[in-house]
Amino acid sequence: MPKRFLLYLLAITFLIVSCRKDMRLFGADVKQTLERFGRENPETLVKVHTRLGDFTIKLFEETPLHRANFLRLVKANYYTDRYFYRIVYETGIQGGGEYFDRLDYLVPAEYKPEFTHKRGAVGMARYEEGNPEKASSPSEFFIITNEEEARKFNGNYVVFGQVTEGMDVVDKIQQARAYDEKPDIPVKFDIEVKE
Repeated sequence: MPKRFLLYLLAITFLIVSCRKDMRLFGADVKQTLERFGRENPETLVKVHTRLGDFTIKLFEETPLHRANFLRLVKANYYTDRYFYRIVYETGIQGGGEYFDRLDYLVPAEYKPEFTHKRGAVGMARYEEGNPEKASSPSEFFIITNEEEARKFNGNYVVFGQVTEGMDVVDKIQQARAYDEKPDIPVKFDIEVKE
């Protein structure tokens, strides 16, 4: 790849990232900000648009910090022009903020035994290093396609939602050709609040 083209790509990436709204939170502000945002924004349904079709996610009120965090990012257009950049073989798909655009806070853990990693479950990824409370990543999320393969995730990743319509679209994304969990052609998505 020519050096000039790589510089062009870096410049475009910088412009895209620098034009996005700053969504960072700091320290004690995380919980307070999310609690306040959750009270002011009671919606529980979002719609995900992809080139392969759309699907709907119901966000659980029983995980209020995760619901508020996800809605906050959706309403700030953080999940516009993002990608499902990881296909976890026979388990599910993952998308959200990628390495160059990760947010630098964690969402406090809200594990609920009634919410397991069944088919269609929506969970938040998490960073392993320096995270003994198993708090969640603020932006990387995944969707389960195979409950049997995902049982190992129970108690390790917070489930905060469920796909209620369009699971066939999630299956199409998961079945894309991939190498080392990276799809040949990542599927771009946008998310909007439905109600």
